[in-house]
Amino acid sequence: MNSNRPISTIQVMAVIVSTIIGIGILSIPRYMAEAGDSGAPLVTASGVPVAFLGCWFTAAVCRKFPNETLFVFSRRLLGTGLADIFSILISLFFAFSAGITMRQFGEVCIAVVFKKTPLEAVILLMLLLVALSIRRNIVKFTYVHVFYLPFILLSVVAIVLVAMKNVDVLNLLPLTGNYTTFSSFSKGTIASAALYQGTFVIILLVPLMKKPQQALKAGTFALGIIGFIYVMIVWVTLGMFGAQETKLLSYPTLEAARSISIGAGLLERFDALFIIIWVISIFTTIFTNYYLAAYSLQQVLRHKDHRLISSFAFPLIFIFSLLPRDIFQVNTFASTTGIIGLVFLTVYPLLLWLVSLIRHKGAISHE
Repeated sequence: MNSNRPISTIQVMAVIVSTIIGIGILSIPRYMAEAGDSGAPLVTASGVPVAFLGCWFTAAVCRKFPNETLFVFSRRLLGTGLADIFSILISLFFAFSAGITMRQFGEVCIAVVFKKTPLEAVILLMLLLVALSIRRNIVKFTYVHVFYLPFILLSVVAIVLVAMKNVDVLNLLPLTGNYTTFSSFSKGTIASAALYQGTFVIILLVPLMKKPQQALKAGTFALGIIGFIYVMIVWVTLGMFGAQETKLLSYPTLEAARSISIGAGLLERFDALFIIIWVISIFTTIFTNYYLAAYSLQQVLRHKDHRLISSFAFPLIFIFSLLPRDIFQVNTFASTTGIIGLVFLTVYPLLLWLVSLIRHKGAISHE
């Protein structure tokens, strides 16, 4: 195999899964319950096909240019000026997304773990850790995700399996929810789909994949894994608490982890295990967002290395994290950012894909 293409399809899938599992895992049962009542698992599952559209367009256009990143081939398709504008928007979006995710992380930490620690200190510590970690090339970036993913997946699966014994099936009926309207169901679908925008990381990995034509396969399997995990988390949480109580909990998944145990005193603090794994998953999510923000800005500036650019992005992301005044604004910013990202990261790859078809540009025409 070509040593210049060291990343396998499974590793790409691991990066996507590791990126997507993040802050949303704590509160997704509440959002889905608000949208679909007892039909929350169905609402959660309905977001996967919507998210798949963005994944498909991104993978489809990247497969046409397997030797280049999206930032490079977009200049040939749209022209340098317009492509750079879109690249700047991508950089700003992921920088803002990293900042808001960082703020959500800080809010949870000071509410649950470090109750006397200043919010800024928690955010700054995590931001420093991520900033040091992204000073690596894309291959090492991939290895970081691959290393942490087993810890995340195995722990989440273990918690779900143990919690299943506490599920009351009556809490999950009717399957379509009580008084669920098309409007509320649609809003829940969009909220669910917005959690999967991490598939956009494919744009960095395709040029280094051993089999770039399998980019869509990696994205599809990753979405399937994440979708199944989210549906199971929502199903277990609703089964334990019921839809009405789930709507009242700020972090239903954490409360579910607190409510389970194994044996008579053998393992009674699943919430401690969950918090540890959650911190790792937050790190990998912010890691990708920060990396995409720095890398896209590097491409716009035509700089050889993203490490210097990442240093300039550091204060910007920190400022973004402090913009919301309170937890209510944090949730509003996060929801709005998710919807904007869902639209932008679907429409832009679609635009590039359509232009490539019209202009008949791609790998075949350049061989």
